[in-house]
Amino acid sequence: MVIQIWFVLEIITLVITVPVLGLEYYWLVLLATSTKYPRDLESKEVLLTSHPTVSILFASYNERYVIERSLEAIKYLDYPREKLQVVIADDSTDQTIEIIDAKVRELNAAGISTLVSRRPSREAFKCGALNKAMEQITGEFVLLLDADSIVPPDVLNKGIDTLETHPRSSFVAFRYGHYNRNYNMITRLFALYQDIGDTLSKMGAYLIDAPFSFQGGFALVRTSDLRGVGLWSNERIADDGDVSIKMYLAGKRGIYLSSVKIMSEDPSTLEAWKKQVARTSQGWWRCIAKYSRSIVTAKDVSVRTKAGLLLMLLGPFSGFSWIIVTFLSAFAVITAVVQPPNSLFNNPVYIGIVAVPFAISLASGAWALWVQGLMTARNVLLIPFLGYATGAMLSLGSIAFFYGMFDRTGFFKYRTPHGGTGQEPKKAYFKSLSNDKNAIVEAVLAMAAIVLAVLVFFDGVWFLSLSLVGFGIFTLKSMNLSRHLPGSRAPPVPSAEPKSAPVPPSKVLLPAETA
Repeated sequence: MVIQIWFVLEIITLVITVPVLGLEYYWLVLLATSTKYPRDLESKEVLLTSHPTVSILFASYNERYVIERSLEAIKYLDYPREKLQVVIADDSTDQTIEIIDAKVRELNAAGISTLVSRRPSREAFKCGALNKAMEQITGEFVLLLDADSIVPPDVLNKGIDTLETHPRSSFVAFRYGHYNRNYNMITRLFALYQDIGDTLSKMGAYLIDAPFSFQGGFALVRTSDLRGVGLWSNERIADDGDVSIKMYLAGKRGIYLSSVKIMSEDPSTLEAWKKQVARTSQGWWRCIAKYSRSIVTAKDVSVRTKAGLLLMLLGPFSGFSWIIVTFLSAFAVITAVVQPPNSLFNNPVYIGIVAVPFAISLASGAWALWVQGLMTARNVLLIPFLGYATGAMLSLGSIAFFYGMFDRTGFFKYRTPHGGTGQEPKKAYFKSLSNDKNAIVEAVLAMAAIVLAVLVFFDGVWFLSLSLVGFGIFTLKSMNLSRHLPGSRAPPVPSAEPKSAPVPPSKVLLPAETA
């Protein structure tokens, strides 16, 4: 009977591991194909013979520290002003309303048609706001931006030229730029994390025509195609992934422009980053539940595209599966259901296979830096530390998966704070980002992992022990528990802040990222 249980547990471990390893090896394929990304897409000189109308759609919710500068940058676009329309989907409840209204008047006076779309409630959150604002969109193309997105002057010329020369494409994605990259260790790690994602999933997709999800603050989309797939789903879902999947199922595709950066602000605390990742994980689960069957049964979609979409959906599942595999394996060893020599984590072949993703991440980080001309010793030394950051995301991402399964509000009530200069204002470290009931689950998982790590260490399963103790320590460190100790300072309570001062034009268009 013990042998049967041991066999069943090993099979379960393998079944859970195989799809995730498939995803990791797919990233290896993308790493290889990204080296064949056509450089002419980056260096090509663009001279449009005609200028179609373009709508610029901003999504905003209480973004008083960044929205003014983002709207100001629109004045400097190298594009006829009479061909532009700006629509702001604003759900704000603070001083952001006054700032936006003032900028709307200013942009209209400058010859750029600008209006605001507001709603009485935040129903369906960002998706609901964007769908409501789309009623006002008149452009042939729509540039999707977040409140902290700062566009370069040539973004429309290059984006439109790319879409016109690739008629089958529905959207063009631009590189995620980081104007506060060097603010602190967290912003540098986050920037590298995004760089790897952009370089592999988007640059690597071109050669093999693989699907990828655009990001809402960094994409130019054909308006007719966006409307053709029904816009965004009014539910708690990963909005960008939702639309991207619908477009690929409709036979469309995306193109990526690596050299065109739309600058954005990175989260400068690990806690803010964790909740941002958790919100994405929760939304991705809804995408899995909603589209997995449609992808498999789609008749007019190639097997290659289906495989790429399914692998794309697996991304947030990898952390959840890692927790299941390691905890299950540890319990099996300490209860003697599996003898230590028989554990997969003592099998050199299994360890070698699992270690490959770590090697892929090292190579991917170096390549992502090289592509952007950011290959310095200071940046390269960050690559191994990504394991710390991503390890700290595992527990909260797994909790978010459960919220997604039961369609709870969960992490959709959180937003990533933006300070406008790379740091959260002292009075604006939002209460919504403080540790809450989810922290209890995080702490329990972390401490359980450390206890299990000690027990399996004495059973001789060292690789499993190292994995568990790293997860536990990283998670506890990321929770910033010191502020809850007796005598520690309580976090500042947000209070009313003065209206943001006007942003000088010279401060709007930020310089390129530096190493």
